[in-house]
Amino acid sequence: MSIRSLHRTTPSSSRTAAVPRRRAFTRLLGVLAVAGVLVAGGTLAPNTGITAAATVPGTPGTPQAGTPVYTENFSNQNASLAAISLLNYTGGAAAANSTYTASTQYLPAGNQCDGWVMSSVTPTAPLTDLGCLNNVGTTWPSLQQMATALGVAQGQTAAQATTNQVLTSYTNATTGVIAAGTQFRTVNTIPAVGGHYYAVSAYFAAVNCPAAGPSERFSLIVNGSPLVLSSGLNPCNPASPTPWQTQTAKLQSAAYMVPVGTSANLGLELYNATATGNGNDVAFDLPQIVDVTPQLDKSFSPTVILNGATSKMTLTVTNTSDLMAKTDWFITDALPANLKIAAAPNVGGTCVQRAGAAYAVTAPAGGTSVSVTGGDLALGAASCTITVDVTSTVNGTYINGPANITTNLNPPANASLEVIQPSIDIVKRITAVNGVAVTSDTDPDKVYSKVGDVITYSFVATNTTPKAATNTTLNTNLSNVRITEDAFSGVGDMTTLSCTPAQGSTLASGATMTCTATYVVQQTDLDNAPLTNVARATGTPAVGPDVTDTDDEIIPAVWTPTIVLDKTASVVDVDHDGVTGLGDHIMYAFDVTNTGNVTVANITVIDDRLTQRNITVTCTPTTIAPTQIAHCVANAPYVITQADVDAKKVVNTAYSTGKDPDGGPVRSNDDSTQTPIEPFRIPLKIEKVGESSADTWVRMDGSSFAVLADANGAPGAALPFTIKDVETGLFQIDSIPAGTYWLSELTAPDGFSLLAAPVKFIINADRTVSIVSGGDAAVTAAGQIITVHDVPAMNLPTTGGTGPLPYILAGSLTVLIAGGLAFRIRRRHARADAHDPQS
Repeated sequence: MSIRSLHRTTPSSSRTAAVPRRRAFTRLLGVLAVAGVLVAGGTLAPNTGITAAATVPGTPGTPQAGTPVYTENFSNQNASLAAISLLNYTGGAAAANSTYTASTQYLPAGNQCDGWVMSSVTPTAPLTDLGCLNNVGTTWPSLQQMATALGVAQGQTAAQATTNQVLTSYTNATTGVIAAGTQFRTVNTIPAVGGHYYAVSAYFAAVNCPAAGPSERFSLIVNGSPLVLSSGLNPCNPASPTPWQTQTAKLQSAAYMVPVGTSANLGLELYNATATGNGNDVAFDLPQIVDVTPQLDKSFSPTVILNGATSKMTLTVTNTSDLMAKTDWFITDALPANLKIAAAPNVGGTCVQRAGAAYAVTAPAGGTSVSVTGGDLALGAASCTITVDVTSTVNGTYINGPANITTNLNPPANASLEVIQPSIDIVKRITAVNGVAVTSDTDPDKVYSKVGDVITYSFVATNTTPKAATNTTLNTNLSNVRITEDAFSGVGDMTTLSCTPAQGSTLASGATMTCTATYVVQQTDLDNAPLTNVARATGTPAVGPDVTDTDDEIIPAVWTPTIVLDKTASVVDVDHDGVTGLGDHIMYAFDVTNTGNVTVANITVIDDRLTQRNITVTCTPTTIAPTQIAHCVANAPYVITQADVDAKKVVNTAYSTGKDPDGGPVRSNDDSTQTPIEPFRIPLKIEKVGESSADTWVRMDGSSFAVLADANGAPGAALPFTIKDVETGLFQIDSIPAGTYWLSELTAPDGFSLLAAPVKFIINADRTVSIVSGGDAAVTAAGQIITVHDVPAMNLPTTGGTGPLPYILAGSLTVLIAGGLAFRIRRRHARADAHDPQS
């Protein structure tokens, strides 16, 4: 029989006699516990080591701790003064604020000293639990020792571990037996992520291991149903040199993957299958549900490649530190645009089929996506890899990271691959003319030469392939570098160049090759100008076809001085009548463009029409290089004259001149502009008046008029102007342009004569009307009104509307009245004479 079994079978009389001693011992423990609390500052010790950050990319092949999603440290309530029943304990936020349950035998009511939250400073064994009072001298002190040992096992300091709280599972009934059952089960749940892996773990301490050890079964509660992950777990180490003393171990379950595309609520259950109390003496702490999903990392090697070369892309799947098996994970990597799987994918790596679905890697040549299905990590495996060769023919930096990945694993960080293009650059320039050094390509007196001049050229080829900062072993050399030049028509050594280093050499990144050659300008060059003369540099990179660059920026040594004139005219409507006419201004501007290959100086503009008006043109600048433009403007406007109006347009032709580098003349094209002139228009009124009394004139109706065209000083055809009788005797033409016209009277009022002949009149520049000649009556003009005067010999004028009838009636009535008065007076006189005795 074991030592512990002897303790458990002590006779009852001995236990009774020992009661006073136990009570004294209990009081002593209480005093010590209070002192311990005071030393500890009255606070719960931090449960260090219970948290773990989510796995993060960056350590491929090195496992990291998983991510706890549920952690119970039994420290959410203070048990320093008295043990707390599991049924009365509530976990903190990290434990989903869960309450807990267990089988009766693993609760205080089971009298096994089970289901108590306590620490090494919890002073006395609960008197209500007979299991805690059995072997009282060793039971509670053993649990206090195990609480401290569990704190140290989790990484706490010795001082912190004194207040580390645990859950008892001592199984200390006097019978020495206990039914198998649940030691601990969560009530509240936490949500899980579909496709992630989850496991259960807890820290256990045990004493009296040689007698009998616990057999722990860890289950994950998935949507309310326990799912057994691991069983037969025992914290006892058979090889321990001190097997009867306290032993600690972290027990870890296997992993479970929540099916992809589903959701789950999780909890945990700890179950002890050992059905005897002999040696089955444990306490446990820190039960956890841990997300143990492996970490995915991605890398390229090399990280910089030449255009068209290949880089090995490696996907590393790293297990969490529990090193449990993780099966049937998947990865799909949609490569960034223009990054493709190489023509020879060379699929490789260390990942192989272990369990579950068949392992497969799909990476077609030239494809844009790599997929892995049925991936496995074996039990104890730290990591495995998948490798595929990729390439690109488009330069740039390719970022491949979480945005490209579809997986149930923890996603990787960004990985980058830089693709650089081998390149070469050539610069060609004239260095001397007839042995005289040319210091700048913009020195026209030396660069541009004539027949017979000897031109010296230089050619500089540079390997401009960029160096790779992160891949110093990348071969950026260009081999077989050569410079060639198109043949000229003249005499010169343009095919056998003198080069340093020699033609065909290898140039490192940034290195140069310089060549020289001479050429004699020929007449045929002048006749065929502009001459095409192109230099080429080629080189062979380590990977891919030859690279080439050309330079024809240096114009051949042939003069082609040319300028082009572009003239524009804009009208200023001075009188704001809406038309271009007399007195309006025309503003002229000129652009002179150097379309040749030499600089032209002394730029001027010749415009004969402006010169006649003493109007000058100012150009800025007066010297223009090839492709440059001189902007020229007239310093005064051109004013439209009557002659322009008569001509109905202003035609203006100009050209520009300049000097070539030797002072010779350069003349541009003639550029002509034509500005249409639209004469102004006025409303013309015509009135017919007659004399009603001395110096008094009134308008008369009854006339009609026509306006005739001027035909070389004589009346011409009638013009289609609409003449309106706006008032009695007043006629109006709404709009008539300036010019010379004739007025003809078609009908006249009764008793009046027509104009004997048409009257010539002019619409003047000042918008007034002038009478020139013609007519047999007085015809005058004032402003924009023509007045036709007519004086009949013996007739009164008929003034507007009523005619002569009222006047005739009035005169006749007057005569009748006068006759009647005379007759009456005569009769009166006759009566008087008859009665006069003297008559």
